[in-house]
This record gives sequence, structure tokens and C-alpha cells, in this order.
Amino acid sequence: MGIISAAADTYYTYRFIRTLVTPWNETEAYQNGIVDENGKVLKKSSQLKTTAEKSSYTLFHRLVFNLKRIMEKLPFGKYKLASFAAALFLLKEETNLSEKQLKDIIDKLELDFDDSINESYWNVDSDDNLSPGVYSLASDIAHPLTGEMVALKGTTVIVPAMCEAVDNIFGTPIYKVKHSPTKSDIYISPEDIKR
Repeated sequence: MGIISAAADTYYTYRFIRTLVTPWNETEAYQNGIVDENGKVLKKSSQLKTTAEKSSYTLFHRLVFNLKRIMEKLPFGKYKLASFAAALFLLKEETNLSEKQLKDIIDKLELDFDDSINESYWNVDSDDNLSPGVYSLASDIAHPLTGEMVALKGTTVIVPAMCEAVDNIFGTPIYKVKHSPTKSDIYISPEDIKR
């Protein structure tokens, strides 16, 4: 890979992450009335008239915004930077970046991100197993690829005995549990369930 190609890849990686983590109300698309504060599209691309509108809602923006809407539905709980952590996790998986390279990206973007979130949870034992039992979902759970809601807030899930984390994303363990109404497996964080 040439130096110019590598520089372009790095630039687009930074641009992608920067766009992904920018709050909706701080985007140019929001300021131009194209999306609302929750990212809902108010004007389709065919309705854009001015150069400012068109440059703030390009194909690149539509792609990133669609991904951002899906990621906001993922079961990462209350963390303000959950979409950022999820974006970095996806970026790491797709590009095989090291932890140091991810940290360099964070530093170059001048983002305040604490990667040492190591919170204890009321429903996780000392071996990091989720406590078995029947729980209610504290939030809607979306399918990680489609963004479709697969389990609604208030419905029940069954946590089996010896429920170990299937992954850990920046200090947040992720568990596979059984959603009672649909009898399907879903992935949750400890914050996504309540007694």
C-alpha cells in the first residue's frame, strides 16, 4: 500500500468516526433542517436545494447516519459514548487494528474517552457471570445488523446458570440470554435488565 493510499485510508477512518460520534444536534445536517435531534430524516436527499444542504447530507453522511441510528439501538446501556465504543469495536474487527492504534485514533481526534470503564454490576458475580433468573428488559433490544427491535422493554428474559460474557466492549460485558416471548437468543449488557 502506498503512502498516499494509507494517508487517504487514515483520513476517511477519522472522518467516519468523527461523523459517527458527533451528536445529532451538532451536525450540519441538523443545522440545515435535514435531520432532527434524534437523527430522524426530515428532508430526503431529492428535496435538498442549496449547496450547504447537499454538502451536509451526502451519500457518505447517509451511510454513517444509518449506521449511527442502528448503533444507538444496541444494548450498551447508559454510556454516553456507547456508539463510539461500538464504532471502535466494529472498526477493530473489520480492520484488525490494535488497541494502540485505536487509542492513537482517539487521541488524534481529540476525543475525551475513558477506556477504563470497569464498573461493577449488581447482577454480575465475582466470576463475571450474570446471575441466573428471570428478568425484565430495561430497554428495547435491537438486532445488531438490521436495527430491528427484536425484544421490547418490559418483556422477560431468562438468564441460565453459569451465564458467562460472550464479549467485553470497553469494560461492558455482553451476555447471551433467552428472550421469553420470542424464544430467541438476544445479547444484553447487565444494565439492560432489571428485577
